Amino acid sequence: MKPQVNLRPLEIDDFQAFLDIQGNALQRAPELFGSDYEWFEQLSILSKELRYAKYLNYPYQYLLGALDDEGRILGMVGFSCDHAQTKTRHKGRLWGMYVREEYRGKGLATLLLETMLESAVSLTDCEQVQLSVGTTNEASYGLYLRHGFSVYGTEIRALKLETGYADEYLMVKFLK
Repeated sequence: MKPQVNLRPLEIDDFQAFLDIQGNALQRAPELFGSDYEWFEQLSILSKELRYAKYLNYPYQYLLGALDDEGRILGMVGFSCDHAQTKTRHKGRLWGMYVREEYRGKGLATLLLETMLESAVSLTDCEQVQLSVGTTNEASYGLYLRHGFSVYGTEIRALKLETGYADEYLMVKFLK
């Protein structure tokens, strides 16, 4: 059963809820993100606010959140496209997909992904969406394949972790 959620771009008032899910994501899934928990926690609150504020430019750069009735973010995905750059405005980037463990398998990632892709098509000049996903992240890789993404390369040693290196598939979906 899918949980009841409010799906929308995050706003400035969601900052504390964002800090909560960001910390959760970096602690529980360090292999999925370029940032790490210790680095993020050492940032000043002003630095965190400035980083967050740059994601509030809907529809060109934003975080799409799935929020419960209390405003807790259950899942999120980031999207960006540089609409001001003539030669690259056709490319969008999906990043930061994360769903809290207790809400996985309930369709939230699919809902987030489909909503983000619909916005990319209808609200921007985006013709393709690119992403990277860990080669061992079978659940996310399968989600992206089911939604029409294909692999165009592999970045070897994309991330260096305490336990070794993580490779990433580079994927693309053509929208137009």
